[in-house]
Amino acid sequence: MAARLRGRPLAAVVPIGIGHNNGPPMATRWGLHCWRRAQAKVWQTPSPEVVKLRLRRAAELGLTYRQLALILMDVGRTPTAITLAVSGTLVHSVQDSAAEIRLLPTVADRLAALIKPKVFIVAGGERAEVVDAIIAATGARIDGECNAADHESRVAAMVALLAAHGVSPRSTIMIGASDADRACADRASCAAYLPASAYFSNRP
Repeated sequence: MAARLRGRPLAAVVPIGIGHNNGPPMATRWGLHCWRRAQAKVWQTPSPEVVKLRLRRAAELGLTYRQLALILMDVGRTPTAITLAVSGTLVHSVQDSAAEIRLLPTVADRLAALIKPKVFIVAGGERAEVVDAIIAATGARIDGECNAADHESRVAAMVALLAAHGVSPRSTIMIGASDADRACADRASCAAYLPASAYFSNRP
C-alpha cells in the first residue's frame, strides 16, 4: 500500500468525506492528518461553560445538542437562520384552498419558539394565496419568502432572499421533506439540511 501511495496525491486514493467543510483540499497525508486532528478536537469533551453555551444556541435554533455539534464540526460556525421548504414541511398539502391550510402538528409551537434566528420560507411554485395563508398561519413569524417552480430558479431565489436579509447560505439550515429540498440545500451551500421529520420532532 505504501509503495502505491508514494508520489501520488492522497486524494487520489482516499476519498474526501462529506464532512469536509470547503477548506483547503486534503491532497496529502499531512492534510488528512490535520483534518483528523481538527475533527478530534471538536469532539473533545468541552468545558461546562461551552456546553451551556452550545445548549442555549441549539435551543434557540430548535436543534438538539448533537445536531448543532455536527454543524459546528462541518462549517465551523453557529447558524443564524432557518429556511423552510413548504410542501410536506409546514403543511400536508399545498393543493388545499387557502382557507383550508393547516400547519402540521408541532410546527406552530416550534416556530413560536424560534426567537433569535431569522426564518425564511422557500416555496416551489405553490399558489401565492397558499403561501400567504401559510405565512399567516405561522403568526407572522416568517422574515421573508421566495417562490420558484424549477430547481435552478429555486436555488437562485433562495440565495437572493438570504442575501437581501444579510444572511449567508453557510449560516442557514434548510428544513425540507424531499430529495429536491436536499438538493436545493446542497446547491445553495447551506450549512446543513435536516428532514422536517427530524427537526419538528425535537423537543423545544
